[in-house]
Amino acid sequence: MNPTVSVIIPTYKRGYCIAACLRSVLAQSFGDFEIIVVDDASGDDTEAQVASVADPRIQYLLHETNQGGAVARNTGIAVARGEFIAFLDSDDLWLPDKLEKQIVSLQRLGPDCGLSYTWLACVDDDGKETLRINPEIDGQCFEEMLVSNFIGSFSNVVVRKALLIEVGALDVAFRSCQDWDLFIRLTRRAGVHCLREYAVRYLQSTLDQVRISTNPRSVVQGHKRILDKYRADYAALARPYRRRAFRFFMTVFAEAGSFSNALACGWTRLRCGPSLAEAGDSVHLMLRAARRLLRRKMHALQKA
Repeated sequence: MNPTVSVIIPTYKRGYCIAACLRSVLAQSFGDFEIIVVDDASGDDTEAQVASVADPRIQYLLHETNQGGAVARNTGIAVARGEFIAFLDSDDLWLPDKLEKQIVSLQRLGPDCGLSYTWLACVDDDGKETLRINPEIDGQCFEEMLVSNFIGSFSNVVVRKALLIEVGALDVAFRSCQDWDLFIRLTRRAGVHCLREYAVRYLQSTLDQVRISTNPRSVVQGHKRILDKYRADYAALARPYRRRAFRFFMTVFAEAGSFSNALACGWTRLRCGPSLAEAGDSVHLMLRAARRLLRRKMHALQKA
């Protein structure tokens, strides 16, 4: 018989942590699952570490060449047999009752609810908790999802496979924001359940050399692509939503030192009729973007 849940774990050069990740899944109080590990051509000891965790529910797939997280997740989706898909990044951990509570909630709410997410306890490289992410948004929330990715991660999401097939696989053209793009498409079609518990320990590493969220160019490319792909949806948002959305984009571009993109979002925000305080905030973000850009250029000159 097919399992109820397919747990998809993409991984790349994470041999040092993949075993702990797998053990956190195997420790779940809900045990009717399969685990699909997709190794994106790591070239380290990932395969050996997966093999060291002996369990017949684990399936190991290896890409011959590195193709990125979106392709790896799509590989897992293509072979998944479960009614539900649960994603987990290979450096994150689940608490033992995470999966059970989400599956029970989705079964109780029925097919109109397409996905469930949990709160996140963020930890640093030493395992020390640094931040808690705890939105309380659920139900029909397409507009809120356009404003920002309040779910925040793949690791805390369980989605109905039928809905995932309906909206399409991950868009491999995104260097970042792959999760946000998928969540936008999912929330357009179905409601959302929020499990108000810190059921995922989410690593925010400063040491990981392959982490996309620490690569400014990838971050800028992903957010620009979100704006382009959903341009008509952003234009149709009510003004309060649009102001919030473009404030979010301005902040992202300012932190990445992308002055031109921050400026473009600032003009859009101004056309939405912001308050005096919001206009001042836009100026502040523009100055931040300029400082980050100047700092990056000075760093490049010093390296040259």
